Amino acid sequence: MYTIFGRRLFSLLPSSLFPAKSHTRFMETLLSRARHVLRLFRPGGVPYAYSEPRPPLFQTNSPWWAKYAYGLLACNIFMTGSAIDITWKHWSQAVKDESNEKDGLPSTEYYVLRPAWQRLGLCGVFFGGGVAAAAALFIGRIRFTRTFDVFPRIVDTTATGKRPTLTRPNQRQVFIQSVGHYRNRGLAFPLEKCLLERGRDDTEMLLLVEGERAHWYMDLSNALIDGEKASSVYKAREVVLKNWKGGLVSEALLANPHPAIDGRWKQGPLKST
Repeated sequence: MYTIFGRRLFSLLPSSLFPAKSHTRFMETLLSRARHVLRLFRPGGVPYAYSEPRPPLFQTNSPWWAKYAYGLLACNIFMTGSAIDITWKHWSQAVKDESNEKDGLPSTEYYVLRPAWQRLGLCGVFFGGGVAAAAALFIGRIRFTRTFDVFPRIVDTTATGKRPTLTRPNQRQVFIQSVGHYRNRGLAFPLEKCLLERGRDDTEMLLLVEGERAHWYMDLSNALIDGEKASSVYKAREVVLKNWKGGLVSEALLANPHPAIDGRWKQGPLKST
C-alpha cells in the first residue's frame, strides 16, 4: 500500500527529476527506513497478559523520568515553542543609520529582524532538538524493562526423586513489560530468539531479540528476583541465568560472573593492637 502511494506521489513530480526506476527504488528505501524507525516505538512480539500465579522472575521500579514522561513532554513542548516564537519574532541585528552623517551628526543604530532564512534555520534547530529529546524520552520509556519473566519455568524435581519433565527450549517464552505497558500487559518473544548481554557495568543487562532494532535495558540494582530483594546484583544475575536455559548469552556476560577482588585485601579476622 505504501509503495503504491509513493508511486502516485512521485508521478506528480517532473519525470526529469526522478527517472522511472530510481524513484521507485528511492521510495522503497525511504519506506524501509521509516519502518525501522517506527519499530523503535512499536516493538514486535506477541501482546501478552501476564497471568502466572507466582511472582515474575525480575521486577524493578520505574525511573523518575519514565514516571513523569508526559509532564516532561509538556515542558519540552513549551520550551521548544517559546524558543521558536522568540527566534522568529525577536531575533534581530543592529544596523547603522547613516542618514545623519550628512548633517554632521553621529550615526545611530537601530535593530531589525534578521533575514528569514537565518531565523528559519535556527527555528529548525530548536524544533529538531525538541523532537529528538521527546523521541529519546519515549524510546527509553518503551525500552526500560519493568517486569521480566521466562515461562514456563523449568522445575527441579530431583529432590522428590521424580524424573524431571523439562519443557523444550523452543516452547519457552520471554515476557517483557516496559514502562509503556499498563497493568499486566506486555510482549512475549520466543526464548530461542533472545540474547542476554552485559550492560555498561555489572548492575546492568541488555536483552536483544532477533529482528528488533533496539534492546531492552534491565537494571539489576534494587530489583526483586522471584518476588524477593536480591542480596546483590551478582545473585540476581545468577538466578536470571539459571532460568535462561534455551536462550543465548554473550561471552562478556559470562566472562566475569563475580566482582573482581583487590589483591591487597586478605580474608581473615581483624586483630586489635
